[in-house]
Amino acid sequence: MGGVLFGQQINGRASFNPDLVYLAHPLWVRTFEAFGEDTYLNSVLGDAIIRGLESDNYTAACMKHWIAYMKTPSGHDKEAAQLSDYDLLNYFLPPFKAAAEARAISTMENYISINGISTIANGKLMNALLRDGLGDDGMVVSDYAEIEQLADFRRTARNYADAIHVAGHELSPQYLQHLKTSARRVVKMKLKMGLYDTPMPGEPNVTLLGNDDDVADALQLARESIVLLQNNGSTLPLPEGTPGYTDEDAHLKNGITVKSGIEPIVGDYRVSFFNGLNPNGSYPESDLSVAKEIASTVEYPIAVIGEGPYAEKPVDIEDVPTPPAGQVEYIKDFASAG
Repeated sequence: MGGVLFGQQINGRASFNPDLVYLAHPLWVRTFEAFGEDTYLNSVLGDAIIRGLESDNYTAACMKHWIAYMKTPSGHDKEAAQLSDYDLLNYFLPPFKAAAEARAISTMENYISINGISTIANGKLMNALLRDGLGDDGMVVSDYAEIEQLADFRRTARNYADAIHVAGHELSPQYLQHLKTSARRVVKMKLKMGLYDTPMPGEPNVTLLGNDDDVADALQLARESIVLLQNNGSTLPLPEGTPGYTDEDAHLKNGITVKSGIEPIVGDYRVSFFNGLNPNGSYPESDLSVAKEIASTVEYPIAVIGEGPYAEKPVDIEDVPTPPAGQVEYIKDFASAG
């Protein structure tokens, strides 16, 4: 359902989804992109997303990141991984096998090296396993600038021209045939997505945008995705008609904030909020004082915290992920208001 809704609503011809990584390291900085640490779960959900995205040829799916992307010793991005064939085939391959059987139209490789060879330049993984083993004949996308990184980061190529040769795997006397095969895969994908049929593919879907059925389905998906927390003291659910404040910064476009979600529930009572805490954990003491004063006047003060956006190499995590220290201190002090 999620794949169908997403494909229709964005009206994009291609999507860099699903992310089929098997979560093998708790410090991997892109954990939030994946389905989890269960190979079977990744396989089932990946299959469903792909079939949904590509239903009625709405959007081309892209199975990524081929393969074992998060299996680095520290969980850092772009690192070197050591991996046995047993682990590769039994833990990391099954989700991609399911994706290939679901006919994912494209594949994206990753930023790491496995057993000393960068994935983008690994003929065993890119040709023998992906092409011959899985029978995949779709387009392969190199992750951002990964071919150039063979020269700039890996130092396994002398220059960009050499990097193209290193990443070519099949670049030999048959290079022209290899080029034609790659071009044919790109054209095949465009044909399937209808890019040659109309200058505005998917135009009829405009009328489907935000329709009532899709909104209801999206709400149901959100309900089924909620993570349950321990309800100490039976604090929840809040009694109907409970007044109070919410503490958040409402910049989400076309979405539901905590504040806008509470307002329809409390009826005629006024709901307002005070933004006294930044995502990085910084806050003026004067704002904390205001927040505590507000909290002391209501029966159910609600504080909302979160993280700023992050991913990939620039934000490698060095320790067990926790909220910024300032957020923790703020919430403890905020709670002391009673």
